[in-house]
Amino acid sequence: MTSTFTTFTTFMLLVLLIVALIILGPLLVIWSLNTLFPVLAIPYALDTWFAVIVVASLFKTTIEHKK
Repeated sequence: MTSTFTTFTTFMLLVLLIVALIILGPLLVIWSLNTLFPVLAIPYALDTWFAVIVVASLFKTTIEHKK
């Protein structure tokens, strides 16, 4: 029973970490752009959060390894 509890706890912590990164990731991008380029003055709002999600989806990378 301890092994099942440990596996479930690890899984839930991993899910929580992924959700936190999805929520905080765009805010960190806005913060970093405001820090690097103060003239931008991007507001922390829901529409700019969604805009960062859209822009990030355009830069999706795929890494392939051919043998």
